[in-house]
Amino acid sequence: MIDPKKAVHLVYGSSGSGILNYYFKTNFPDDEIHIHCIYNDLTTGPLTDFTSETDYEAYISYWKTIDRICHQESTENEESHFEYPELSIEFSINFPENQPLIIWHGSDAGEKLMLYRYCHLLQERNLFEINSDEWAVNSEIPDSQNRLGKRNPELLNGILNLVKKINDDDKNFYAEEWERLKKDQKSNRILKNDRIISVDEDYYDQNLLSLCTSEYQNAARIIGETMGQQESTVGDHYLFYRIHVLIDQNLLECKGNSALMRDLEIRKK
Repeated sequence: MIDPKKAVHLVYGSSGSGILNYYFKTNFPDDEIHIHCIYNDLTTGPLTDFTSETDYEAYISYWKTIDRICHQESTENEESHFEYPELSIEFSINFPENQPLIIWHGSDAGEKLMLYRYCHLLQERNLFEINSDEWAVNSEIPDSQNRLGKRNPELLNGILNLVKKINDDDKNFYAEEWERLKKDQKSNRILKNDRIISVDEDYYDQNLLSLCTSEYQNAARIIGETMGQQESTVGDHYLFYRIHVLIDQNLLECKGNSALMRDLEIRKK
């Protein structure tokens, strides 16, 4: 069996990376354990292998368009737009051959998409996994979920014992799932009944509208409630964009600063 302390740990999302880093620093303070994180959202936007400049440009262009729509009325000082790091580093698959690769995933669309991508692009390598679905959720902790970013790092002692090799059949299935989802060419992907499916851009619109009333409410509150009602994770910035679309469609009206989620109030027309 491999030594997890000598592996590259592949995780999804800044919260997941932070949880795992805290766990390693607390429990293995004398070891330098390598964590590699995909920070950007795989559940929204164009889905590609993210291995070429064309792939990166398509992803950045998509999010810049959304950002521009959300901040049409902002000034440079009001709202800092997204900044994009070097995506070729974040989405790199050039890992040292002498280090095992451990993929952390659970019941989360983004984590599963990360798993599928690595299995597709690294089919020739031995891959290992820690499936957090196999690690009991503490029912006494509110909002406790199998997603790594929602875990309490102080309750992860022993989780490295879950490491196991991804067998060829599973690896091929995950790789095929990645290809299927790429071909769908839809902008959103959700987890439903333990399977990733593609959905249309307006998937969350009815949920947003159902939470709006004839009275003005803060947009951030509507977005937060919508996020909390989803089986899958969805980013607040994307939902903010959908609110702007609904305003443009005359389904919602607004007052306040439309460039700032916390300062925007919305209601049904």
